[in-house]
Amino acid sequence: MKPKIIIFDVNETLLNLIPLKEEINAALEHEMGFEVWFPKLLHYSLVETTTGTYNNFSEIAAATFKMISGKFDKDFSDSEIKNILSEITKLPPYPDVKPGLKQLKNAGYKLIAFSNGKPDVLNAQLKFAEIDSLFEGIYSVEEIKKYKPHPESYQYILNKYQVKAQKALMVAAHSWDIIGAQHAGLQTCFVERPGKKFYDLAEKPNFSVSEITSILEQIS
Repeated sequence: MKPKIIIFDVNETLLNLIPLKEEINAALEHEMGFEVWFPKLLHYSLVETTTGTYNNFSEIAAATFKMISGKFDKDFSDSEIKNILSEITKLPPYPDVKPGLKQLKNAGYKLIAFSNGKPDVLNAQLKFAEIDSLFEGIYSVEEIKKYKPHPESYQYILNKYQVKAQKALMVAAHSWDIIGAQHAGLQTCFVERPGKKFYDLAEKPNFSVSEITSILEQIS
């Protein structure tokens, strides 16, 4: 079934996190700094949703960075942490992203960016990457205050566009995002970015691609 809308996760799906990874590893003076911090960020966003609380993604990012900095015998002020994490707004798109999005847009598909990140951060990211104009809509979970992969976050987008779940496609490089969308009834596409493998215990996505430029062929 051809989708009416295609929803894209942003970080690691469209944008390469390497500059942020390098900034964090340099600050912590350890090559595993980012690998310790990023899962902690995702973990506590899930804790927030599960417990019914909400702090924005940037606040959770800073709080979890402060949590893990002690593991590396480091101590940063709030302003230093904010400066380190500001690299999130200066991420390049993967090489396949612009041509892939243009293909889909020219084929008549409505493209939507949907992220756990704050609205201002999300908009700054897409503008820096020069892909903001390719999207019909740009949305943050801040508008629903439930982080992906909670099913109500995906339903929020479906309601916005008055589209049934089976007529929407979720594209992401994270297994947890794909699993969340599956449980909400959406079609799913897993993007096999470097180092990303799908979770074996979950239902497989409708299809997987190594590049955004392969999506149009799959859904056509």
